Amino acid sequence: MFTILNISDSDKHRQSVVDEYTKRLWKSIKIINLKPSKNGSVQQIIAADTQNIITHLSKFSDTQKILLSKEGKQLDTMQLVSLIRNKDIVFIIGWPYGLDEPALAKYIDSNISFGAITLPHGLAKVTLLEQLYRVGTIEQGKSYHY
Repeated sequence: MFTILNISDSDKHRQSVVDEYTKRLWKSIKIINLKPSKNGSVQQIIAADTQNIITHLSKFSDTQKILLSKEGKQLDTMQLVSLIRNKDIVFIIGWPYGLDEPALAKYIDSNISFGAITLPHGLAKVTLLEQLYRVGTIEQGKSYHY
């Protein structure tokens, strides 16, 4: 089972794509959208959003936790397959201001990256969903290049 835990106030620009991949992934995916903090300075917002993530991570004690971060390890699809095969995983996606990664460090198992570019959180979610779908097709022995 895969869970995407992210700070998001709306997927409206990408909702049809999110819905399509959620349908394709069916029971193997759960998306939890947490409302972003909007009060205070940037540092206070980052701290509040990070604490919100930490609070929700406590519900996933026996689950591998992976933070999407541009400073994370870059993986190709087959490396992602190896990393997540046969595991319950929570993927964490932050908000435009980001998350306090040092504060999260003791709660997560690894960081991965989709590259050095910065993706909007909604696009990172779509990219992750697409990669999870590819992982599923690979594990079923199907071609993932169409």
